[in-house]
Amino acid sequence: MMKKKLMGIFSVLLCVLLAACGSTETEETSQAAAAEEDQKEETEATSQFPRTIQHVKGEFELEKKPDRIASVDIMITDYLLVLDEAPIMSEGISTKERSDIFAKYAEGKDIADLGGHVNLETIVANAPDVMLMSSESKKVDKYDDFNNLAPTIVIDFSKGVRSRLTQIAEIVGKEDKAKELIAEFDKQVEEASVVAAEHKNETILFLISNGKDFTVMNPKDFPVYYDEIGLTAPGGLPEEKNGRIGVEALTKINPDHIFIAENRRQMNADDKNGLIHIWNDNPVWQGLHAVENNQVYTMDTLASDTFFLGQIAGVEAVIQNLGK
Repeated sequence: MMKKKLMGIFSVLLCVLLAACGSTETEETSQAAAAEEDQKEETEATSQFPRTIQHVKGEFELEKKPDRIASVDIMITDYLLVLDEAPIMSEGISTKERSDIFAKYAEGKDIADLGGHVNLETIVANAPDVMLMSSESKKVDKYDDFNNLAPTIVIDFSKGVRSRLTQIAEIVGKEDKAKELIAEFDKQVEEASVVAAEHKNETILFLISNGKDFTVMNPKDFPVYYDEIGLTAPGGLPEEKNGRIGVEALTKINPDHIFIAENRRQMNADDKNGLIHIWNDNPVWQGLHAVENNQVYTMDTLASDTFFLGQIAGVEAVIQNLGK
């Protein structure tokens, strides 16, 4: 009897050991396959050079894939991270302390912080192959100064997030990766449009909370939500870009649903929804239809601007909250 028991115990232990070995082998195989795929992508990207890059300020000949990219615009960094490319330095990299989705993509990446106001000495000390900035950046006015430090490429940000991603992918030789990402995003937008169809008779407003007032995410500046997904904006919105309104003005707009994000530049990283919660005790805010009906939804702070990751976060918020 004792012999049978010992044999039984031995069999169980053997099974456990075999399972553990199998699990380890599977994990190692998976990691090896991922590393091989990464190497394949890198080889394919490198083989596409030299190439001429057309950009807002002219053209530039890239002899090889740039290994040392300086991003003097945090939005450029966002698009690079989506492509699994990390710049060696970036403006405003502290955004990872404020945005969960940005932090996820920046995890493990060694990126020097150029600060909110780009430190030119840091750029010179790190000798980048190329610098990138967006056409919407105020730094474009000093393009010649930047271009004297290192070859500088200005990405045209006037044509939407898909175009921006494609342009940046061209610089790092990852056009195929960009196409895959855009296809995934389009699929997500399509899913959100199905959800939106169930709310076609309801108005939806996207806001940025500044603490004392709000910035309206105007439909013409965020076409993904209204033109593509098909959500209905309330009337009476400010016409200008980044138009601000007070809480009293919101009572006239009074949407059925409100999606709200923190102002990235003003938020406290230790209290990521502090600028939103500040309205909880305000009687005017509490009287809004969306608040009364528990139809106010918070979004990642990156959704407050046209980051690619911000667009992903915003579309996901639509699916998760309107699809309930």
